[in-house]
Amino acid sequence: FRGIGKVISWWWNNIVKRYFNTVKAAIRTLASVFRWLWTNVITPVWNGIRTAIRVAWEKGIRPAFNAVKSAVRAVATAFEK
Repeated sequence: FRGIGKVISWWWNNIVKRYFNTVKAAIRTLASVFRWLWTNVITPVWNGIRTAIRVAWEKGIRPAFNAVKSAVRAVATAFEK
């Protein structure tokens, strides 16, 4: 069993551990890159898009729909009389 233990220990320390640490470091690096992208690119862009859509709706689309709705009501009211 000592021989098997030595082989497994060598395999773990010289092969698995080395690659495991490399993969772990790569994941940490990627995580920090994705965190930076989320904070500095995706969130501000999304907030800008959201604001543009809200402003377009509140200042342009909704008032236009309300005007059309009022005009249709006025025409309907005129025919009721």
